[in-house]
Amino acid sequence: MSNPSEIFKQNNAKKSKIEIVQQNKSNNDNFAFIQYNIQSEIKLKNIHTIKEQIEHLQEEIQTLDHISDEINEDQRKYRKSRLKLQLMQVLRQSQHVSSIKISQIDQKIEVNNQELMLYVLKESLARDQNREIFMTDGIHSCGFDSIIGAFGQDQYCLRFRTTEVEYQQLISDIMFREQYLLNFKENVSKIWKVSSSDVVILDITKGSSIISFKIQRKGDLNNDPELMQFFEQNCNGKIDIYNYFVECNKKKKSEIGITLEDFDHRYNMTWNSIKDSEQRGPPNYRYEYYFPKGCQGYGLNIDKYGEDQNWIKMNGNKDEWRILFHGTNNEYVNDIIKTTLKPGERSLHQNDLCTDEFGNKVRVGNGIYFSDQFNVCINKGFASPIEIQNKKFSAIFMTRVNPKKIRQSDQMKQQRYFLVNNSEDVRQYRILLYEVK
Repeated sequence: MSNPSEIFKQNNAKKSKIEIVQQNKSNNDNFAFIQYNIQSEIKLKNIHTIKEQIEHLQEEIQTLDHISDEINEDQRKYRKSRLKLQLMQVLRQSQHVSSIKISQIDQKIEVNNQELMLYVLKESLARDQNREIFMTDGIHSCGFDSIIGAFGQDQYCLRFRTTEVEYQQLISDIMFREQYLLNFKENVSKIWKVSSSDVVILDITKGSSIISFKIQRKGDLNNDPELMQFFEQNCNGKIDIYNYFVECNKKKKSEIGITLEDFDHRYNMTWNSIKDSEQRGPPNYRYEYYFPKGCQGYGLNIDKYGEDQNWIKMNGNKDEWRILFHGTNNEYVNDIIKTTLKPGERSLHQNDLCTDEFGNKVRVGNGIYFSDQFNVCINKGFASPIEIQNKKFSAIFMTRVNPKKIRQSDQMKQQRYFLVNNSEDVRQYRILLYEVK
């Protein structure tokens, strides 16, 4: 790469004082975040007991929720997901995690059995996402945030792998690291034609040297394969996509931990003796809600979403979110998560045109698939059934999604598909168990 100091001087000459101050603050905050992560990782390596490692990781996760000024949301999401993966690895070495299984072969195999629901969910995730789900004893929940949200555009970043610079030098030499990252950000900003302050460094990890980064206001990272190739040629390395929650190595299952506190039995319900559908939603966004008849619903704890719960009410208030259904298999984006960025590997409807919340024609993009009818998830393979004792069951998530962020092309309407680009616009609040006959 070019000399970072010269690049910095040349670009600064073209900017106003305000722009320079803002850029310097952005760089300083970003580099301070990386330094904090490095120190945290070093501290974890020097902790020898499992109990202390668990306490350290818990404390780090909780700290992320309370520091708002020092880091942005992309950094928080990335760091929290990494810490949760580490926590699960440590918990697996302790006595705080247990496998989900049907303990008695002759027990009641019916939809109103919560143990059966958990087992079906576990088997579905193992098959569809190569992820293994465990119950923890309340140490920490690592799971439901990622089961649906893993496929959101905001849950993945770009990773640049290079042998041009030694990992150990990047970790140990602060001045060298900041100069190298400054140069890196300037190169990214020139190639993608964005401000360098929009290039956020998320992490530096081993494996040659791997720099994880994100380009703010560039939602769909895999729309520019030619730019990716140009970047690789000019920066002496390889670039690929990395999902925060899903391990890219197909041979290794990533682990999810949930607790009983993730559930709220007050919201368990069925819809058997009820009409097929009814009108729901705020006055400016009315829609037909199709009841999940035949399903047993298991309520999830929604306290984490805050005290304002207008999004889940059914009174037509302006902030009410739409009800949609999601299976465990997001088949159209699995390849994007598990492969490098290659032309042709796209979400089925990514390039379809739709209308956004401002009335503009935009591309659908990548993200999380839903349907307004739960049986579409089953029939289209998004929630293929698991067979248990000659019976078949499917697990489906009942969610609320921000109606302003729903993407749907004409082709998607024909199949009753909906898409939401980012996980922050989705809130899961119930798991449905359905017996497929």
